Amino acid sequence: MTSNRDASHQPDLPCTNSRYSRFTVDVSLANSNIWMHSYFLTGLVQLAKEGMITLRTMSGRDLSRCLSMQRGGYSLLTLKCTEATRNNSRFICFDTEDHSDVWQTKALEECDVYFKRSTYLPDIERLAKSQQFKIRPINPMFATWSSGAGGWNLRLPGAFFMEGVRRIAAHQSPKEAVSYVKGSLRVFAFLSTLDNYEDAPASAKERRVLFQTRIWDPSQEEGDWVEECNRHRVEMVRILRRRLGDRCVGGLVRSPYTEKKYPDLLSNLTPTAKSKRSEFIHLCRQFLVRVNIKALFEATPYSLGETLAANNCLVSEYIRNSFATPLVEGKHYVGFTTPEDCADRCQELLDSDDKAIHLREEAHAYYRKAVRPKEAIWSFLEQAMS
Repeated sequence: MTSNRDASHQPDLPCTNSRYSRFTVDVSLANSNIWMHSYFLTGLVQLAKEGMITLRTMSGRDLSRCLSMQRGGYSLLTLKCTEATRNNSRFICFDTEDHSDVWQTKALEECDVYFKRSTYLPDIERLAKSQQFKIRPINPMFATWSSGAGGWNLRLPGAFFMEGVRRIAAHQSPKEAVSYVKGSLRVFAFLSTLDNYEDAPASAKERRVLFQTRIWDPSQEEGDWVEECNRHRVEMVRILRRRLGDRCVGGLVRSPYTEKKYPDLLSNLTPTAKSKRSEFIHLCRQFLVRVNIKALFEATPYSLGETLAANNCLVSEYIRNSFATPLVEGKHYVGFTTPEDCADRCQELLDSDDKAIHLREEAHAYYRKAVRPKEAIWSFLEQAMS
């Protein structure tokens, strides 16, 4: 197992009871994907609530510029950050696309700093030197919202409606525009708040291993990846259940395909396909160990960030992509390469209090420094403005 080696300094947060706002941040909510961007918005809202930044909704020429940057098939979160003492501004993009070799080219050319969720050095090196200089990796992240968001609980739905109007004005069909608004409102309503994810080393955990995953119906998906991905995930569930017995919780997420094809491997944690995500997130906190596997296209899964927040012992498949703050194998998580290897690592943690406690303490320190939204976003702003 090779740990991620790309590193950048993580500055400490200033005193949070200060009324001095170092940065003014104008954030574009147009064309946003609330599921993919909620993590960043949560951090911004938390920083604004504590007076560390002034947060505003972007409009006018800045908004037009940010919209003109996005010419691809997926949306970026874009913002303009201005430092009060020097009155200098920079445009910052956050790219949450799974693929490490896909870019919003126009945004990359025009922005000042380009944060990307899936960063893989060989793919970055294919870019022009001027573009490579702008790329910054993102630490593990996940979809969440702040329980103390205040007026932003109304401002975001308002932004969804305005985006629907903008899309109709741009000649998108009313049906498609309404679908965007409804979908965004639905996702926003069911985002799990940060306090529902978080736990700490002092909390008691049930001595069991959680592994829950989904597979795809080959008749509804295209690509060579489907068969191999499904085979790997089915094998993981089978071997963990065989090796760990009733100490293995989870299984395959229920769907018409899995219920027909793999009835013996269905999840025993969420008994229906329509289980509420907030309930699932809360359930995840109670288990000592959680297994994470790579997402499609070698992307870092959201479950990695969720596991760090919940302070489960993280047992993870090989992590290819880079992080801003290295996630170190053997310190913050235990790595594996095969399903049998995974079962061995889980067994060791279940049988050793010392190993489990040490891993949870180190992972919790990493989460508080590098993953918790407020701290992560402050770091991104400082990097971008340095």
